[in-house]
Amino acid sequence: MMPSAFEMSERDQVGVMDGSMGRLCMIKGIPEDDKLWSARGLVEEQYHPIIVEAHMEYIQAGSMMITTNNYAVQPNYYRRVFKEDWEARIPQDTEVAARLAVEARTRCGPAAAAVRVLGCLPPICESHRPDLTAQFIREEGEEACRRFYRTIGEALLRGGADALLAETLNSWEEARLVIEATKDLGAPLLIALEGALRCERLKPQPHLAPEIAERVLEAKTQGAPIEALGFNCAPPEDIFKALEAIEVSGHGERLRQANIRLAAYANCNDRKAVHDAGFDVQKFVTAGPIRVREDLKGSGYVQWCHEFIRAGASYCGGCCGCTPVEIQELSHTLLDMDHWSLGTCSAPGAQDNGEKLRAENDASVSTVASDNDTRSGLGGLAFSRAG
Repeated sequence: MMPSAFEMSERDQVGVMDGSMGRLCMIKGIPEDDKLWSARGLVEEQYHPIIVEAHMEYIQAGSMMITTNNYAVQPNYYRRVFKEDWEARIPQDTEVAARLAVEARTRCGPAAAAVRVLGCLPPICESHRPDLTAQFIREEGEEACRRFYRTIGEALLRGGADALLAETLNSWEEARLVIEATKDLGAPLLIALEGALRCERLKPQPHLAPEIAERVLEAKTQGAPIEALGFNCAPPEDIFKALEAIEVSGHGERLRQANIRLAAYANCNDRKAVHDAGFDVQKFVTAGPIRVREDLKGSGYVQWCHEFIRAGASYCGGCCGCTPVEIQELSHTLLDMDHWSLGTCSAPGAQDNGEKLRAENDASVSTVASDNDTRSGLGGLAFSRAG
């Protein structure tokens, strides 16, 4: 039985996050791009209105936190496409992403004034590939990685972001570099690791979440402005195990005492074939299309969100495969929306039939990786904010 809105508010007010941006933007008209991924909508100004509309749909659905659409704005992708000026483009496009999110909030009127814009600090190399990330850090050097994260952190704040969200991070080493690079920028920092906590052999190990929590606590003690520890873009079962391990170990209470919230937003896609292929493009060709898991459509995923909240999460939303439909249902099960009307937020398509959006989301997921180059990672199809 789901807890009532009264029970939720009595334990702790839940901050509702948004869902997938990249896939929603593609549904709304941004072309699929196996080089730039979701950044295509930033690079080409003609698609900026679509990004704004997508953000507005999430605000309309009840999101109190929206994340900027720069998940694919990172060195590993940009320098393959922009040979000469990739380094200069990264902060430019990142700042644009923040400005578009702020514009969406503004267009939703005074009722959306409390919505926070979270500036995305993406994985520096690839999603779901701790092995490639470790190699990238070794080859590029830690100082270069810190410089990248500081550069985009500054760009996000120039664009108007209220806080920084480092998400789908592959390892504590990557998270440490984020913290070191941004801790003195004067913005709250949310640190979200890929929820399965995969090792370099790509094996899930969510039971190690208490170790991550311990390091986050140490970082906050040393002055890092950490607002939340999160787990994202993994199957809900793995994220629940991570949250449960933190609570059982006693770290949940320690995080609360340190005023560090827990965040959870899972991947709703059926990714078993992808995991079996080891996130290797050459092997993935035969894995077939990626679609939303039948048991995670609509209310199925919302029920998991309530499990996350019962396990200690106070920030909750969705990652890949999650649409405004699910976010709206989550919001309605948590809050009495009557006192917070967004009638002035009129994003085109925001009132579309929910079943239609679910069908479009499911049908739009493609096998673009099959036509990708033969690099060992899945790149933007690693199914996080980029998809």
